[in-house]
Amino acid sequence: MSEAPTTRKRRFPYSTVIVLVGGMAIFSFLSGGPLVPDPQGPAASAAPTARSSAEAAQVEGLLVSVVTAAGLGPVTSGGDVRPPLPPEMNSLPRTVVRAASGRDPIGIPLVAISLPDTAAAQLAAAQLAAYLAAPVNLVLVPPDAEFSLFRSGNLLVILQRTPSADLDSEAANTLLITLQGMLEEVPIPR
Repeated sequence: MSEAPTTRKRRFPYSTVIVLVGGMAIFSFLSGGPLVPDPQGPAASAAPTARSSAEAAQVEGLLVSVVTAAGLGPVTSGGDVRPPLPPEMNSLPRTVVRAASGRDPIGIPLVAISLPDTAAAQLAAAQLAAYLAAPVNLVLVPPDAEFSLFRSGNLLVILQRTPSADLDSEAANTLLITLQGMLEEVPIPR
């Protein structure tokens, strides 16, 4: 007589799962806890601040005067703006003033980067202009973003606008013309 082949049911390998989870728990305990991912940069609110309150007031005053000369409303509070900068410039103090209009109440950001002196600003202006012209450095920037760079004493002022996303392109154009009239424009190679 022949017997029919019997099939053996396969069970879920609970013992294997228990060993793996237990091993991970022991490893985690011995290594000091679970891995915490490194942040990609400083928090948005951790912008470097000016060296003194007088310097901060002076920089903010310059940006406010440009915005009001353009007929726009200055907004001095709000979140930090992080323009694309060479890594060595990320720790420099920066001040942000937004130029708000009726159609764009949030405003177009003007970012001033403070350098130690005029000579340092002149060297940094050429470096930053070259950096802004290299597409490889503008990964997180919209493809149609336009940058304008200006210098005033020890300050570099960056205007970044994206024509496809401008809520008030007329205000952005007026701000650009005002900046060109009040500050020294640094050419960005195209």
